Parts: sequence; structure tokens; C-alpha cells
Amino acid sequence: MIIDAHNHIGEKKGLSFSAEELINRMDEANINKAIVFSFPEQIDNNYIADSVKKYSKRLIGFATINPWLTNAEDELKYAVEILGLKGLKLHPVKHGYSFDNHTILDPIFKMCSEYNLPIIAYGGANILSSPNMFEEMAKTFPDVNILLAHGGQMYETRSAIEVAKRQPNVYIETSSMFARRITSLLNEQMLEKIIFGTDSPYGDFRLEVEKIKLVEPNEEKQKLIFYKTIEMILNKGGGNNDY
Repeated sequence: MIIDAHNHIGEKKGLSFSAEELINRMDEANINKAIVFSFPEQIDNNYIADSVKKYSKRLIGFATINPWLTNAEDELKYAVEILGLKGLKLHPVKHGYSFDNHTILDPIFKMCSEYNLPIIAYGGANILSSPNMFEEMAKTFPDVNILLAHGGQMYETRSAIEVAKRQPNVYIETSSMFARRITSLLNEQMLEKIIFGTDSPYGDFRLEVEKIKLVEPNEEKQKLIFYKTIEMILNKGGGNNDY
């Protein structure tokens, strides 16, 4: 079983990647399920919901929200209560805010707490998404699970590892990370904090799978990275997040 935690579908200027194209790539690489969300440049939560309904056994839908918008909370409520989406994608770099901006993010995080929604957020090395900002939000909302996408790659990886070590609700998603950085996580006894992701359509499923198998050859331990930990996160709250 492999669940990929990081996939974009839909359209943005210059790029279109449909649910069908994603499913085809998943089949080629033996990926069982994928968490999907919009490109942050062109949010379309309705397309995500429609795709999940069409491929309910393969896709798990997350909403994408721009917290700057005055109707951001209404959009999240609609995405969860009407569209039935199971988590939230945030992209502080694309939408231009610091990930520890309490003014715009606290209302969103409070709703995620109430709905038992996990959050995956861009966590590549950037002044707007540094690991210390993830730590600030994780400490403020300890019951909200946060996936730090890309694990701080490149120059913030060490900081990301330390934050995930200190904060029980912070996890490291592996897309774009160097294999040796993931090895560092394993050396720190953080196997249960590692979540597999590809960042498709940009990443390649097969390469990302082989990267995990290279750094962790034990098949039982691979199961935690490939699906068990993300299953636990998705199932938080019982029936409310039954994906």
C-alpha cells in the first residue's frame, strides 16, 4: 500500500494536469491512493471534490485556501461541510504571507482544529515558510497535525528535523528532499514522523518511491512512511475524517 500525500490536479496558466492523468501515473508506479489539491495559483476546490467523487477509491481531497481573502473561512467551511474535503493545503510563498501570521492564520487553524483537519503547507527553505514558523503554529494549535512539505529542503532541513522532533504534531513530507536528508530523519529515530509525497505533476512517483526504498530497505518500516502514518493522521477524529 502506498498513499502519496502531495499532488496537484487542475489547471493554472501554462499547465493542466487532470485527475485522469494523475491516475494513469499512479497506476504506472503502483500508487494506491493520493491526496490531491489545487494548484495554489488557481484554486478550484470544486474540481477536487468532483475528482474525488469520480475516483473515490483512489483520491483523497484537500481544500486549498488563500488566508488573505476576507471569505477564506467561508471557503473552508464550504469545502468541508458541502464538498466533503478532508484536509487543507496552504502555500505561504505563493500567497505571500508568513506561516506564523496569527492574524490571518489563527481563524483557519481554529477551524481545522474543530473539523479535525490536517494541514499540509509548503515548507521548502523560504523566508515566508521557515521551520520556526511551523513550530510557532504547532505550539499554538497542538491538536492540529501539520505536514511540513519538502522538509525544509535545501538549507532549512536541519531546522525542520529539530522542529518535528520537538513538536509531536509536526511531520516531514519527503517530496524534493535529498535521500541523505531522509536518512538523517531515520538516524534521529523519527521514522514515524516521515510521510511519503511526490509533489506531482512536478515529481516522479517511481523516483520518489525508490528514494524511500533506498534509505529504508526494511519493508515493515517502509509501511510507516508509505501509508501507516498518514492513515493515522487522516483517521484522526474517527468518522469525521473517514477517507
